[in-house]
Amino acid sequence: MTRPLNAVIPEHYFRNHLLLPGLLFVVTIALLEWFQVDIALGKFLFHLEGGVGSWPLRGAWLTETVIHRGGRDFVILLGLSIIGLLVASTKKDKLRTFRRGLTFIFLSVLSSVLLVRFGKSITGIDCPWNLKMFGGSTDYYSLFSEIGMSNSPGQCFPAGHSSSGYAWVVLYFFALAYAKEYRWIGLLFGLGLGIIFGIAQQLRGAHFISHDVWSLAISWFSAALLYYVMFIRSQNRDALLSNDMSALKS
Repeated sequence: MTRPLNAVIPEHYFRNHLLLPGLLFVVTIALLEWFQVDIALGKFLFHLEGGVGSWPLRGAWLTETVIHRGGRDFVILLGLSIIGLLVASTKKDKLRTFRRGLTFIFLSVLSSVLLVRFGKSITGIDCPWNLKMFGGSTDYYSLFSEIGMSNSPGQCFPAGHSSSGYAWVVLYFFALAYAKEYRWIGLLFGLGLGIIFGIAQQLRGAHFISHDVWSLAISWFSAALLYYVMFIRSQNRDALLSNDMSALKS
């Protein structure tokens, strides 16, 4: 059943969608860094693929052609579909109700991808396939290392490809606004897409697992904050205006 946009938003929104996910993110990153999970998992996958010279799955049909290139095209198709629905909403009454939500999806996905792209440009972190321990030529530095000492500043952090999948966790918030009972389906779609993209990239030697965790966090918090701006704050403002008008009439 469609949920009206003027419905009351629960006061625990920030606790459930910002505070608790934020704490989970901090704990996860701390554990990954403390136990050096990036290196351990990277070495495991590298040796699983042979551990000599390069990453055999870097150019494999499934990981490169299907999941990397095909996944990119699929996400582009999803984006074009949202744009098409937005255009159609100017003429179709049935879609007009969802115009704000469609705009929200478009802006959230765009902001997630752009923020990850910006992160890549300033962090200077290499892909695993560039590192000496995996047959490359550069030294390993994590986000919390002295990155300025790196002899080959890369642009592999956060994970770009998985972010194009995780960005669709925005569907959770879209459902929260219109059809709350479907929010978990939206969340599973975004998480599933990001996880598939992330695993494929780790198998190719393109990213460490922490890169994907950061991309998920950026996508989630971008959507959560934008949801506040476009839905909660505007609804609170409308409620205040309605109360003011009622007070004036009385």
